Amino acid sequence: MARTTSEKRGAASAPGILFDFSGIRTGGGVQLALNFLDSVFSREWAGLKLYVVLPDTGELAHYPLKLPASHQLRCPSPVLWRVWFERTTLQRFIRENGIVVIKTLFGAGLPHGRNVTSVVGVAYPIICYPESPYWRHLPWRAALRQRIKNEARRRRLLAADHVIVETPVMQRRIAAHCRLAPGKVHVLPPAPSDYLGASPRTAADAGPVTFLFLSGASPHKNLWRLPAVAKRLLASGAARRFRFLVSCGADALAGELNGDTATAAHFDFRGAVASRDIQSLYDEAHVLVNLSDLESFSNNYMEAWKANVPLLVSDRDFAREICADSAIYCEPHDVEQIAQRMLAFVRGQVDIARLVANGAARLRRLGNQDTRMDQIRAMLLSYAADAGVRC
Repeated sequence: MARTTSEKRGAASAPGILFDFSGIRTGGGVQLALNFLDSVFSREWAGLKLYVVLPDTGELAHYPLKLPASHQLRCPSPVLWRVWFERTTLQRFIRENGIVVIKTLFGAGLPHGRNVTSVVGVAYPIICYPESPYWRHLPWRAALRQRIKNEARRRRLLAADHVIVETPVMQRRIAAHCRLAPGKVHVLPPAPSDYLGASPRTAADAGPVTFLFLSGASPHKNLWRLPAVAKRLLASGAARRFRFLVSCGADALAGELNGDTATAAHFDFRGAVASRDIQSLYDEAHVLVNLSDLESFSNNYMEAWKANVPLLVSDRDFAREICADSAIYCEPHDVEQIAQRMLAFVRGQVDIARLVANGAARLRRLGNQDTRMDQIRAMLLSYAADAGVRC
């Protein structure tokens, strides 16, 4: 049943929009959140006040918000504390500030009353890929915990008024696997980060071919496959002709490398890199590699297009739909195939110019951060107007 204007407005006289970043602590979502925060306060929001909830840890926790302290919340990280926060502090904050719309950038949304419209951006492919090989390679206890978490996310999404995804394949999968009405799920493509541009590197650069792996060590990213891939490359005679540049610490793959110094010598572990410093890694890269079993619209794809770096990616439906002819594909659990695809780059057998040109063409079809923010702003103002706010 549709909610009435009086029900949506509630008792408070100072209507507002709450931007929710509470579930974004690591990964590519941080970079997009920073871009979003950079642009949201540069716009007029006539008739509305803005409020923000951020995580209490990570890069976002230290963002210099252009808001008074009374318009900010920090969400605790421990699960039980977060549940308590969401049911008490957050609900009081929503009521006292007359919040009529909550926009979750990425997450499952926040609990809210009937007088609030919830708009949730979803980047959780893990909740709609039950057939993914990811599950077969996860220890059963970890898989059980993840399935319980996924069910909680699905239930939370059912309470959202509008769900925003980045691709048609996610729209179809979210609707099917989360029991959401198709009309409730809308596609809004992402925009590339403002924190990087074209890389100055060229194919003529001296030295080994640098394969960039820009992700954490979460199991679905399949970085644990890399030592075996490196050993296969060495067995093929590619010693000193390749380098794996990885944005996590060496301890993440210590077990797989198992003291193999010859293989480890081909790894360059940089640890976590701040979002605003991401350009430096692309400036060293010849190929961006994404071996993930699960993605929505990976930052890596857009970043590589923008940096003029070719892509080697997982042969999965999400990657095929997004990257099309801008990438070379491989099965992320087939070490031999991955190595052969990499050897093609090492031996100069890949038409890199074609991949880069195709990526640039796909990049042009996306908007920039400003145009995407304009679309989101128009959407939120429309929902606020539906709640009886003059804006």
